[in-house]
Amino acid sequence: MKKFGLGLLCGIALAATSTIYAADGVWALLFPVKFQFDGVNREIGPRYQVLNYEGHTYVPLRYMAEQLGAGAKYDPDSRTVSVEREPASGTEAERKVWSVQYRLERGMGSKDVKQLFGDPDQVTWVDSSNQQTWRFDFGAKPGYRFGSLNETDVQGLKDGELEAQLFIGWNAAGQVDRFDLWYVKTAANGVRNIYTQIVYPDGSTGGALYE
Repeated sequence: MKKFGLGLLCGIALAATSTIYAADGVWALLFPVKFQFDGVNREIGPRYQVLNYEGHTYVPLRYMAEQLGAGAKYDPDSRTVSVEREPASGTEAERKVWSVQYRLERGMGSKDVKQLFGDPDQVTWVDSSNQQTWRFDFGAKPGYRFGSLNETDVQGLKDGELEAQLFIGWNAAGQVDRFDLWYVKTAANGVRNIYTQIVYPDGSTGGALYE
C-alpha cells in the first residue's frame, strides 16, 4: 500500500506501467514520465511518484509548484492546500522562512536541505540514537553566537539579534524527520511577535503565537 503526500495535479491521457494501490483504495499505475518546463528537461527525483489513473496523469502538486517558482503547503485543520509564489522582495531571512513553510518537507535528504538553506550553523548529535539535529540562524547579526544546542534563542529573537531559527531532526536513514521553526513578525506598533511552526515525525503539524 502506497501513501501519497500533498495532493495530485493535471490530467493527460497516456499509457503507464506497474500497478500500485493507493491508500484511499483507488488503483493507479506508476508512470515514469519525463518532464520539460519551457523546453528545459527537469528530473523529478526519488522524492515524488507520478501516477496514471483512468487515462489521466497525476503529478505531485509540490513538485509542479516548485518547478514554476512557487511552493505548496497543507493545513490539516482547514483541509486547505495553499500554493504561493516565491517572494521577489523581502529580506533573505524572510525568504528562508518562506522556504521552510513552502519547500521544506519530511523525507528530504541533506543535499536538498543545503540547497535551500546552506550549511547549518550548529549540528548536535543525539548519543542514544546517533542521529543529528541541525540548527539554522536566519537573519543573525554579525558576530551572533548562541551557546545552547537544543533550545531556541527566544531572547535573541525578541531583541532583534536574529529573525528566525530552524531546527531539523534527522532519522536513521538520513532524512528529515521533523522540524521546528521560530520566526518573528513585527506588528504595526513595533512589537516583535514570535511565532512557531512544527512538523512532527508522524506528519502532523502545530504552531502558534509564542507568549
